[in-house]
Amino acid sequence: MVSTKDKSPPMLHIGAFAPLSLWRRLLREFGGVSPGYRTRLAGIVATSALTSPLRLAERMCYGRRIARTRIEHPPVYILGFARTGTTHLHNLMACDPQFAFVNTFQLFAGPFFLVARGWMDRLIANQLPATRPMDNVELALDFPQEEDPLLATASHMSVTHSLTFPGSIREILRRYHQMQLSEDELGEWKRQYLRVLRRVTLACGGKRLVLKSPANLGRTAILQQLLPGSRFIFIQRNPYVVFCSLMHLLRSLLPRMSLQSIDWEDVEAATLDNYVAVTRRYMRDRELVPKGMLTEIRYEDLVADPLPVLQGAYEAVSLPWDQAEGPVKEYRFFPFSGG
Repeated sequence: MVSTKDKSPPMLHIGAFAPLSLWRRLLREFGGVSPGYRTRLAGIVATSALTSPLRLAERMCYGRRIARTRIEHPPVYILGFARTGTTHLHNLMACDPQFAFVNTFQLFAGPFFLVARGWMDRLIANQLPATRPMDNVELALDFPQEEDPLLATASHMSVTHSLTFPGSIREILRRYHQMQLSEDELGEWKRQYLRVLRRVTLACGGKRLVLKSPANLGRTAILQQLLPGSRFIFIQRNPYVVFCSLMHLLRSLLPRMSLQSIDWEDVEAATLDNYVAVTRRYMRDRELVPKGMLTEIRYEDLVADPLPVLQGAYEAVSLPWDQAEGPVKEYRFFPFSGG
């Protein structure tokens, strides 16, 4: 079944603040916009044009500092498909004061979050729903978020663009989730990705980042080579539950973000094929990660007995636990019983 009409409630598009040059490339590369979505595109284009001075100010004020920023502490990566419990694990680890993370404000302010800090918060907060549309999990500007959507506001090389261009979902997943790229394309992706991490590192004063994006599951070996010393915590969950929940997520997000008619049968088939391909890639890539740098946990175990499971994961990848336990216990959704 193909959906051709946009009936979803208004919501700030994840790429609304991206530069017009990026939008031109995306539209050209991923099949343009369907007639029923031109009003949405007009709003995105207007927002992008109006915020161009902020992007210029970010480059002028912070461009050199970003380029000079070094990632002294290799990140900790939470690996797993969407709906495997990565958000819950990310929220728990974000309580640990040794870590910093991408937050909701940075994700939506995108290309100019450094220059917009402190004065644009209320504007963005007013555009956010109170909860995530796919699972009613609370949203707030300081909550931890994925880094891949932040990459999407700076580059065409992000799996997040599959939400906007579902007609090209197979191609986007193949390139940026399964990472089937040429050597030159991979080099460009690495440059763009490192710039995202440098910006976040600059914003947090150099603290170690704990990062979570489902797309990273297909990049495990690439990330280990790019940032030696990175730690990886893989969380797995019943795949039947994951797939059903992932389709629910897509049915919630795609109508709010898409610029194209949605062929739900193709989206479902592409999602299933990608699940298989990325799982196989991860099974291969994990053998390339040095011993003591990767551990695996089960979502069901984390929910049933969170402290021992989390402590065990810390110890398995040589992360200090002594300062984490107290803040984790104070997490307001602790111990957690949701999906």
